[in-house]
Amino acid sequence: MHDPKDIVEAYLIESEIDIEAARLTYVNGLYSRTIHFAQEAVEKITKACLTMRSVVTRDHKTSTLFLAVFRGEIDDIDKIYGAIISLEKHGARTRFPLYQRKDLPLWVPSKVYGESEAMEALSKGEYVYKVLKEFVQSNILTSA
Repeated sequence: MHDPKDIVEAYLIESEIDIEAARLTYVNGLYSRTIHFAQEAVEKITKACLTMRSVVTRDHKTSTLFLAVFRGEIDDIDKIYGAIISLEKHGARTRFPLYQRKDLPLWVPSKVYGESEAMEALSKGEYVYKVLKEFVQSNILTSA
């Protein structure tokens, strides 16, 4: 396996790109993708944190594991956890039409998600990204 510090830095780079993509898609009115990229940024920054503690997961839902590892170590962990959970609940619904159940209307993400949902997701994503990026940067030299 690669050096954990290199993996953490890779996650930092990719999470920064995702949060910037979330901002750009919001400005351009692509609201379902704003939510998607905000969630992706948060997933990657939490995986950066987990990697610092030698915890590796391929799961896209990192909230429970993140909370278990960092409870008591990160200020406002409950607020961070709540924001992560809020973004995780959207999952693939931000990117794919859902049509498996005839008794439900066809789900078209670009028609369902609006500006308010995107702004909420972007705000939560930026908050988690900022707090955890600072945490990673202040701890990376003493971890991994």
